[in-house]
Amino acid sequence: MKSSHRSAPFALLAIVSLLTFSLLGVSDAQAQSYAQGVASVQMKRKCKDDMPRKREDYDAALSSAKVNSIRSWTAQKSTAFAELYQNSEQEIIGRIDTYLLNPVIMSKCDKKTFTISVRSVVNESALGQLMARNKPQNSVRSRMTAVFVARKQMSVKSYDAKVTKISESREFSEAEQSADVSGSGMAASGYSSTRTVNTTGGSTERKSDRIAWDVFQSDGLDAAVNETFSSFGFRVIDSAQVAGRFPGFDVNQFREEFGVGDDLTPETKNSAFNAIAGKIPLLVIATVDVLGSQVTEDGSGAIEVIVSVKAQVYQDDGLFYETVASVAPTQRKAAGQSESAAETDALVLAAKAASTEIVNQLNAQGIQ
Repeated sequence: MKSSHRSAPFALLAIVSLLTFSLLGVSDAQAQSYAQGVASVQMKRKCKDDMPRKREDYDAALSSAKVNSIRSWTAQKSTAFAELYQNSEQEIIGRIDTYLLNPVIMSKCDKKTFTISVRSVVNESALGQLMARNKPQNSVRSRMTAVFVARKQMSVKSYDAKVTKISESREFSEAEQSADVSGSGMAASGYSSTRTVNTTGGSTERKSDRIAWDVFQSDGLDAAVNETFSSFGFRVIDSAQVAGRFPGFDVNQFREEFGVGDDLTPETKNSAFNAIAGKIPLLVIATVDVLGSQVTEDGSGAIEVIVSVKAQVYQDDGLFYETVASVAPTQRKAAGQSESAAETDALVLAAKAASTEIVNQLNAQGIQ
């Protein structure tokens, strides 16, 4: 089997690969679903027509490139994901073509060195199912409720720097006198001077911008989150049902406070914890923020929307709700023919990314 790109200089392989995927309509937002790897083999004889003389040399290079690509892709993931991957790596490598789809293969030959570059679609769904099966096994998984709050910036209030100036003035006086006594006469003379020293200084204080958020209901956001958690065996209870049954778990208060700040007050958190203590052991609280939109540069006229998600997961330990997982601010983007469509897709992508990372962290700790 010969590569259709075998005559291209290998320095251009990455560029060719990116151009190929651009022609296929692959956007930057989808890039994390692709893995790329490179591998070389040393042969006993020189290549013929830019290809190894033995098929096994070609197959060995291709197999190694695929393994390198999935490992490189995994290395960009979280520690929790990497730990789960290690538990399943041999099974993944044994069925590598199940998890790397539609490979784009390029090669070059330099005397007795044959090198392959492969770029493939990562079958994240199949990987997730495999790692879920290989997670630490316990009993039935816990009840969980999740509150994902979607927000847009409504206004930003910036503060001028507060400048404090200090000025100090000090005066010093000096005097000198002399006397001359001669015969029966006496003369005296003297002079004085004043020296002024000014000292200035101060400080500058700047307050952080105050952001007012427009909290809104996003179509599909809760469904995307609950789908992820449910698919991994958690018994997900809709937050509206929890709020209706347990006074103190006030979703509207969550939204109100997230409208003016990036965290809930201790009173609101504790009220929610007390409301579900002993009933729902896992609580997820997250914000998904629309950061902005712009027209894409590909000439299609599509609108691209960028969002950021962050989350905290709390578990009832019988006395407190301790933090057992968290997702640092993570950005996702999506493009669509309208801003509304792109925004919905970006919000769902971000929520799925956060909920998947949460599951990975809980699985890595054996939390049921």
